[in-house]
Amino acid sequence: MVPWSKRDGLKDIQEIPLVLQPGEEIKVIINLGDISFGNYDGPRIGDYHQIIENKYKDSQIYSADDIITFGFFGFIIFAVIFNFFFYYVNRERVYLVFALMLIASSLLLANEVFSKMLFAECRYLMIPYMFTVVTLFVVMLLHTVRFFFRVNIHFPTWDKFLVYFSVYTAVSSVAIYLAYLNRNLIMFGIMATIGTLSILVFLVAAVIMIIKLFRKKDKEARLFVIASMPFILSPIISIAFDLEWIPTVCGVWTILVLSWGMFARFKSLQIANSRAALEREEERTRLIAEQKAELEVLVNERTAELTKSLAELKQTQNQLIQSEKMASLGELTAGIAHEIQNPLNFVNNFSDVSIELLEEMAEELDKGDTEEAKAIAGDVKQNLEKIAHHGRRADGIVKGMLQHSRASSGHMEPTDINSLSDEYLRLAYHGLRAKDKSFNAELITNFDPTLPKVSAIPQDLGRVLLNMFTNAFYSTQKKQVKLGADYKPVVSITTSIEGGAVKIVVRDNGLGIPQQVIDKIMQPFFTTKPTGEGTGLGLSMSYDIVKAHGGRIVVNSTEGEFAEFIITLDATPAHGNL
Repeated sequence: MVPWSKRDGLKDIQEIPLVLQPGEEIKVIINLGDISFGNYDGPRIGDYHQIIENKYKDSQIYSADDIITFGFFGFIIFAVIFNFFFYYVNRERVYLVFALMLIASSLLLANEVFSKMLFAECRYLMIPYMFTVVTLFVVMLLHTVRFFFRVNIHFPTWDKFLVYFSVYTAVSSVAIYLAYLNRNLIMFGIMATIGTLSILVFLVAAVIMIIKLFRKKDKEARLFVIASMPFILSPIISIAFDLEWIPTVCGVWTILVLSWGMFARFKSLQIANSRAALEREEERTRLIAEQKAELEVLVNERTAELTKSLAELKQTQNQLIQSEKMASLGELTAGIAHEIQNPLNFVNNFSDVSIELLEEMAEELDKGDTEEAKAIAGDVKQNLEKIAHHGRRADGIVKGMLQHSRASSGHMEPTDINSLSDEYLRLAYHGLRAKDKSFNAELITNFDPTLPKVSAIPQDLGRVLLNMFTNAFYSTQKKQVKLGADYKPVVSITTSIEGGAVKIVVRDNGLGIPQQVIDKIMQPFFTTKPTGEGTGLGLSMSYDIVKAHGGRIVVNSTEGEFAEFIITLDATPAHGNL
């Protein structure tokens, strides 16, 4: 289409400039044509193909009214920005629809100015623009009423009607525009009439709703009346007093009061949200306190259960340790019997010999041979000394057995490591031989004669040594069964003092310990023996005993070749309880 500024013809819609010569007269005839629809190339009311130009085309100077209009327009846009901000903060849809309604209001308010600025060259866009803005205003007004008065709460049925009515308004607006575009006067009239009646019905229903809310002393209804009444009465005042600016001012008043109401509502919502947040925080604090109390009760219950379980576990562990002690004592029984049998044999033999010597001495005394009787008495004395020596030996073995079987007293005393090691080595060896007569092993002892006595609990340290020797003999016995006569079991013990510490090394040439389990053998209940042949408490108990003595155990092993346990104890004499 050709822009208006480039078309031929007149330049003013109401004034036709003509240049007349002095004394010249002309006759002007205006043909307005069809006042409803024209046959021009564009949807405009009236036959404007004879009157081409807009009166403002050649005059771009704005009037005082235009400047006032721009001021009101800026004020409305300012209110739009605030309402968009309120919507962003609270997500209340009333602010969104009110902002959109304000945008439509501002465009209608500045319609004449926009016609100069935007549609001077494209007059055919003015009509669809006006249809769009008016439709937007009406639809957003409906939804503003819905959300502003909370119609869905007070009048649910009326709320549904407003939703459907807003859809109908948009559809009917499109239908009216299409009727106008196609120059269908009948359809245009029908749709316009229906639309007008619908708006009247809406206004009547809205008035009824506001009255009901007003009776309920609804603050928002009172505010709406204060805001809208001046605008409703403004046309009458404007006509009565011939003041064209009254409707504009009243419209701004309506927007100002409603905007203030929206701000008050925003503030109220903020306070309500803050109160709700505070209540939620208090509720959360209360729940946390309740959960804390419940957790404390639960923790106390669990603590009591754990304490009970630990006590039962400790009792069970003590029973297992005592069982382990008794099991080791059972393994020692045969060795102890063998060790006791030797001194008992000496006691019996020397007793029999002494009896015979006493009989001989009695005979010599009867003969009066006192010298011979004295010689026999000397022999009897020697026999009695030997009987006493072997009796003390048997007594020492029995006391050692009893000391090993009963619970530790916890009292530390100077202990001869060499003597203790030799005693338990032989007891363990003879105990195994009592079970397996075919087993023989070479026992190698390398005792340091300068080794000082160590402050220790003898029965506890004896259990450690017994466990080491028992494991060594078990390993060599299993290897002998595996390899046969070509293999010779060897178990050795070496004592020495290095750097102020006593070192005890127990070594065997048995099966050794696999590298993948060497770090686990000190753990309770861990054993490399088949099920039923070990409790897994021996080395664990030994580790705890040595650690309680301030020492440590180091294990060296090559699987299939040897195993070596190195016990290191502090050589500094000390006394006290452990």
